[in-house]
Amino acid sequence: MNAILASQPVTMSSREIAELTVKQHQHVKRDIEKMLSELGEDVSMFGRIYLDSMNREQTEYRLDRELTETLLLGYSAPLRRKVIKRLRELEASVASPRPLTTTETLIQMLTLQAEVERRQAEQAKAITAIDARVERVETAQTVLSARPANSESVVHIRRRIWQLYGLSDATVDAVMRQSPYAPKPAGMVRNEHAEADGATYAVYWKKDVTATFERFAAECRHSAGKLYTHPYIEGRFKLIKHE
Repeated sequence: MNAILASQPVTMSSREIAELTVKQHQHVKRDIEKMLSELGEDVSMFGRIYLDSMNREQTEYRLDRELTETLLLGYSAPLRRKVIKRLRELEASVASPRPLTTTETLIQMLTLQAEVERRQAEQAKAITAIDARVERVETAQTVLSARPANSESVVHIRRRIWQLYGLSDATVDAVMRQSPYAPKPAGMVRNEHAEADGATYAVYWKKDVTATFERFAAECRHSAGKLYTHPYIEGRFKLIKHE
């Protein structure tokens, strides 16, 4: 297990760089974003979420040694020296890890197992989502002249589910699009507004939508405060869970 720890690359967070260089974190983040853009890197790939002192989600960046030293080229020599010294300390701690306790070994094994299960779930989710999209397209070919009773559009679904669970529009959309048990469209309804120019929109049976979000809420796992996670949704989201 120690070999696994030693093989992981050392990274430094933008928060730690800001602390060492006595710079504002937002300014360090701006410097990192500019550098990554100039290098042709995808900035989002280096971002990580953390909770600040008020339990709000914030973004930081994590850089390896090469990128950290590249960033430091724009800083003064004393600041470069402080950051590089800290980098060496981090590398030394990884190169000569202390023996793991029994508890730490168990935690690491469980973490690795969870990562394998997460990747398997993501693969299964991607396959299921493709199948579901194909089936929904086939189901939604019928164009109706008016919205059927007991059906609702995505706009109505967002408003109702927000009132029930406090879920954001983005989370509601993700559930409707990504979860394998999301409801199938009852059909497509022609928009009769003159400016719509014959456009259509999907509607769903209200009972199916209710069942979907009841199941979704039951499967969510508490993270912190009002924040929850779910295997089919990326990241954490706010949820008012009714026990």
